[in-house]
Amino acid sequence: MVLKQLNMGWLSRFCLSTCLFLMATVVTTVVTDGTGFGVSEAVAAEKKKKQTKAEKEAALKYKNAVSQRRKSVGTSCAKKLTKVQEFTEVEDWVGAEAELLGAFKRGCSEGFEYSQVNRYLGYVYYAQDKIQLSIKAYLALVNEPEADPQQRTNTRYTVAQLLFVNDDYKRAVEQLELWMAEAAIVDPGGKILLARGYYQLDRKSEALNLVEEVVEEAIVAGLVPKENWLNFQWALYYEKDNYKATIKVSNRLLTHYPKIKYWKQLSAMYGALEQSQKELMALEVTYLQNGLDKEKQLIALAYQYLAIDIPYRAAQVLEKGMKDEIIERKEKNLALLGSSYQRAQEYLKASPVLEEAAKKSSDGNAWSRLAGVYLNLNENEKALLAARNAIKKGKLKRADLAWMSRGTAEQALHCYKDAEKSFTKAAKFKKTEKGARSWKRYVTAEGDRRRKLIANGAKLATCKKV
Repeated sequence: MVLKQLNMGWLSRFCLSTCLFLMATVVTTVVTDGTGFGVSEAVAAEKKKKQTKAEKEAALKYKNAVSQRRKSVGTSCAKKLTKVQEFTEVEDWVGAEAELLGAFKRGCSEGFEYSQVNRYLGYVYYAQDKIQLSIKAYLALVNEPEADPQQRTNTRYTVAQLLFVNDDYKRAVEQLELWMAEAAIVDPGGKILLARGYYQLDRKSEALNLVEEVVEEAIVAGLVPKENWLNFQWALYYEKDNYKATIKVSNRLLTHYPKIKYWKQLSAMYGALEQSQKELMALEVTYLQNGLDKEKQLIALAYQYLAIDIPYRAAQVLEKGMKDEIIERKEKNLALLGSSYQRAQEYLKASPVLEEAAKKSSDGNAWSRLAGVYLNLNENEKALLAARNAIKKGKLKRADLAWMSRGTAEQALHCYKDAEKSFTKAAKFKKTEKGARSWKRYVTAEGDRRRKLIANGAKLATCKKV
């Protein structure tokens, strides 16, 4: 799958470590006045009847103090956590762990204080690469009824990240969904993380909807969507075979993050939609940026040029590819280069390439093309030899053309009887039947005419045997 190619860079250990450290910072507000915790409801009701304005203010102050206490750490527990901080500052994780585990037995109480111990413990475990234990500690905080609500929400996000590290996508998604429901502000990075979780659970439609939401929100706000968001979106569209949508995303990537790989992607998508001209445009831009560094890519570009009848440009791409040692100088590639030069009527450049291809070939096709090139260069002896080699090696795609080239070379060398036989062979093929018969009539008549002239004393060239 495409998404497997996407790494987990968005969850770097550095970023996560920093996040966890910040979470582990505890404000140890100490409430030493425990008065009032044992007051009965009856006594409180009686007092309420006799409350003066000052007493009401005092009662409210007391209520707030109780509430604050529940969100604060007592003196004994604060000393423990201060000691832990001293250990963490020097990265003595073993000492910090021991101190925290001891806090559960002495110094700290169940409820809010335990939540703070687990807060620290999660970080200390993470620093030691004890991911499973770190998750356990943070989940203990999350599940603590007396934990600070804001801390609980923030910790859900942290524990979700750790669950991702552990490939526990189901529980990670559960925590992220709760985080989204509780958080006052849901940042786009969190939504993307959730979308990745959905993807891993094969909830791809939900993943795509969430990514689309994040990207569009950024655009509406006048912001540039992050590169990894767009890559994720592209991959999701690609898996749905929605190539039109991938093209739209590729264009956004090229606008904001102009990289060669996105031109390659764009070209591939145009190719999938059979939009040849746009495919060539994207390929050419990539090539001009030295972005095509694979044999297959360069040959594909050459074929694109041939398809729109620009053979010389195709030959240039192939020639440079061979010079740069990207394209192997094997028979097939040499034959393509030679035929490109031939189509461009660059016969002097075509001949040595096709000769090299022919010598490496197990069939006669390169020899046949070479024969045609030599005829255009008026090198008739070489043309005849090439045509003979083509016919001898066989396995020809166009045997008719080989016989036509042979006959043409023979008549140019004044070997009219031989040419007559060659054109007779060529006439047996449907594609060259008409032309071969015309040539046969010509060489027959020309041969007879020249023999008569020679018999009457004319000094004319005769058949040059090769």
